[in-house]
Amino acid sequence: MPLPKPDVSNAKVEPVIDKPAFLGEGPHWIDSTQTLLWIDIYKALVQFYNPATKENKIYDLTEQLTKLGAKGNRVTVGVAVPIAGDPDKLLLGTGSHIATFSLSTGEVEFKSEYNDGYEETRCNDGKCDPSGRFWVGSMDVEVGGAIRDKTAGQLFLVDKGFAAPKAFVGKIAISNGLAWSADKKTMYYIDSTPGEIYAFDFDDEKGSISNQRVLFKIPETVPDGMTIDTAGRLWVASYGTGAIYCFDPTSPEEAPVSVPIPEAKCITSCCFGGKNLDELYVTSSSKDDSSANAGKLFRITNLGAVGTPSRSYCV
Repeated sequence: MPLPKPDVSNAKVEPVIDKPAFLGEGPHWIDSTQTLLWIDIYKALVQFYNPATKENKIYDLTEQLTKLGAKGNRVTVGVAVPIAGDPDKLLLGTGSHIATFSLSTGEVEFKSEYNDGYEETRCNDGKCDPSGRFWVGSMDVEVGGAIRDKTAGQLFLVDKGFAAPKAFVGKIAISNGLAWSADKKTMYYIDSTPGEIYAFDFDDEKGSISNQRVLFKIPETVPDGMTIDTAGRLWVASYGTGAIYCFDPTSPEEAPVSVPIPEAKCITSCCFGGKNLDELYVTSSSKDDSSANAGKLFRITNLGAVGTPSRSYCV
């Protein structure tokens, strides 16, 4: 039986930050501080938006990454998540490295690195699973607006203790959105360029995945970041069509519910936030879009949905 469709007829979409990001990504709601952590990948910016004060605090990691030897496509921050029990530290996927970042000192420390045989692949999107392990994907460099090698990307697991990344999925074009079902038995994952959303059997005890299958094939758009609500519906950002789509993973044949984002085409990711986790924060990019709201951070209210909490990395 299909899941109930959310009533988005009264949804309100508003930009909350006027200054556009180049490639805004990775929204992560921090419940303890009621703030949104998000990034600008190619600018190597880590940002914290406070809805109460409307302040957006920015940390530029470019200098630190350059000092550590990062070059070109690897002077980037592909994902950032909090570290449980340490409010001063974030875990980063930056270039080919897993690193920590200290908010108080500004120091970046490389902890481990993936070795895929490529010189210019970089981390792109990641999340923590129900047990606090970190899953992060990679992609090759963009040349002329296209991915150079559409099979160079992988999906890695970084286990507790800043373990070396372990590859689970290969031959990926653009590794993107991740989400887990409430019963911890299914992991959802997006490869953007073929426009596919996959489902895997997930073993939370072992931290492993198996039985990969295509859940949705979306040729008309480029699915990007993703989150899941308490009903089990997937909310997916659409890069190119200016919308968030809500999919029912129990009924792949059902058409998704669409929430248009005004004056922005390249929507990159989303996560639920707010005191009751009933507000959807949405990131976008101005890299391939000259629309009036391109690159802005948005908030959507009155969605008729409640999200699941963002998870921190457990050391």
